[in-house]
Amino acid sequence: MTINWKQVLEGLRLDTANMITDLISILFILILAKICLNILTKFTNDVAKKSQNIGDESRMKEIITSMTLLRSAGRYTIYFAAVCLIINQLGFGTALSNLVTAAGVGALIISLGAQSIIKDMIAGAFIMFERQYGVGDFVKINEHEGTVTSIAMRCTYLKNWKGQKIIIPNGQVSTVINYSGEFNMAIVEVPAPYDEDADRIFEVLKEVAEKYYEEHKDICFEAPNVLGINSFDESSVGFAVHMKAVKRNHYRIQRDLRYLIKKKFDETGISIPFNQIVVHQGE
Repeated sequence: MTINWKQVLEGLRLDTANMITDLISILFILILAKICLNILTKFTNDVAKKSQNIGDESRMKEIITSMTLLRSAGRYTIYFAAVCLIINQLGFGTALSNLVTAAGVGALIISLGAQSIIKDMIAGAFIMFERQYGVGDFVKINEHEGTVTSIAMRCTYLKNWKGQKIIIPNGQVSTVINYSGEFNMAIVEVPAPYDEDADRIFEVLKEVAEKYYEEHKDICFEAPNVLGINSFDESSVGFAVHMKAVKRNHYRIQRDLRYLIKKKFDETGISIPFNQIVVHQGE
């Protein structure tokens, strides 16, 4: 059997040329996708940056939140389109058939346990439409507290006071407390002995709270409210002090009041009850 080397070499030449063409095309697709991603990122960042000049803070947060979601959705779209074009370039069908195939594969993936991904995306859309929280808000999601740094299609990103980055899938967001309203309530519960005069305790707490309010009106929304006796516990009487704080200052006010109340109790000879064990020794 005679080998037609000329035909073999011609076939190799054509295959090599086709392979090089495919590689160049795939490289072009990747570069184009990268350019689109850069344009998308620059556009959303510019819009978010310009929104900071708006006087309305709530409107600014809405724009920044919308831009983060747009950036997330746009990235998914660009990635999906690039993969379809690369598959088409490799000769596995037309772009339209790839879409159909991808839809079938997507259905298969969902049936195999990827429902959580779709759940996260749907939940992310509802978070945006219902405006539950936005970028820059201080929130408590489930058991996590922190400032919202970004909201993507699948996840919400928080940063807490420790500097930790917390990633919460949107589908797992069950309870949300948004502290970014007009004010937050600072609540300090104070235990006092049963044998201490209740009127005296009330006056001491009122004096401390009102003095603190006069000295810190920049972070106090309204004058304090001393509720008097709030509970009867096993070994103490519970008093409570409430004070409306300028948003996100309630933790500071609570810490300051606890310190000042303890210091005042020490000065006036009022003890704070604590658990004690009494041992009776037999003969």
